[in-house]
Amino acid sequence: MSSPAGIYVHLPYCASRCGYCSFVVTTDVSSREAYLEALLAEAALLEPEARGEPFDSVYLGGGTPSLLPAPGLARLLDALRGGFRTAGDSEVTLEANPEDVTAENARAWRAAGVTRVSVGVQSLADEELSAVGRRHDAAAARRALGILMGSGLSVSGDLILGLPGQTAASFRESLAGLAGAGVGHVSVYLLETEKSRQIEEDRRANPERYLSDDAQADLWLETGETLSRRGFTHYEISNWALPGQRSRHNVKYWTRAPTLGLGVSAHEFWRGRRRANASGIPQYLAGLARGRRPLALDRPIGEEEAARERIMLGLRLAEGVAAEELAGFLKNHGDESLAEDYRAFREEGLLAETAGRVHFTERGFLLSNEVLCRFV
Repeated sequence: MSSPAGIYVHLPYCASRCGYCSFVVTTDVSSREAYLEALLAEAALLEPEARGEPFDSVYLGGGTPSLLPAPGLARLLDALRGGFRTAGDSEVTLEANPEDVTAENARAWRAAGVTRVSVGVQSLADEELSAVGRRHDAAAARRALGILMGSGLSVSGDLILGLPGQTAASFRESLAGLAGAGVGHVSVYLLETEKSRQIEEDRRANPERYLSDDAQADLWLETGETLSRRGFTHYEISNWALPGQRSRHNVKYWTRAPTLGLGVSAHEFWRGRRRANASGIPQYLAGLARGRRPLALDRPIGEEEAARERIMLGLRLAEGVAAEELAGFLKNHGDESLAEDYRAFREEGLLAETAGRVHFTERGFLLSNEVLCRFV
């Protein structure tokens, strides 16, 4: 393999479901112990396939991984370190909700081998948090950030732009509060109202509660300027980092580095194949109980699809893709309409070329879906 691989582990258990969530999660924790055993069994099944390959990142996502009791977390990470050739300086990320962050938990996470915590702040305005069913308030988020910043862990914080009741002023305050807490990484996501029936119906009935598309666009561009002044680099569509604080694991997805995926609905890219587990917890558990991975997808990636992926995923990063590679793709796999659209994207200032690489401009990042969908 050309670069070290990563391992993603999906932990689907949550104390409650947020209004905007579209991931595979459950609030029924009765199967959690059986699920942990299944994860360990799946890891054991993958060990022979991955033997000898180097790994340097583990990402515990969900769900709410911070709900996993410390002994279970330590057991899981010990098993991964024991079964896979992980580097001593591996990045080990745990997604956490603010209400789960205590000094005791932070110490336990670090002792288990976690090096990085991605905390779901989402907003620092109480009314915006309650509007989408978040269990924490702004004070809890600020308290969690303070604990984490003093824990010796690397810290990333998430915000959502476009929440019900959010104003330009309240978003600016949330961004300033998060960056001012000292985090090394910031992710900002646009609220996808169409993924939640409840939120979409509310948006249609009460449009005045939601920022307009133009207002969101202005705030998005302002976000980049604000974070840039604080020393952050906009390295991927939704992500900004201080020097040395990029998410090593997530960059693997955008550069098509090898990754394994453990758990319900987990996806992976391994030796030229894309695979995904079943998206139902009962099906996942039943498959592992029979001694096999419950794969719902397992297919090879052909040459043309690989070329398409390299362009579509590579453009997500600030460094973009080699202009020569993009020209070759347009010649060998594109059509005249795609070539025309590409020229239009350049003329409109969405894409630019610097030092032989084609990349999004800041305005292009904002409209990236419009561009990337043409390469699907």
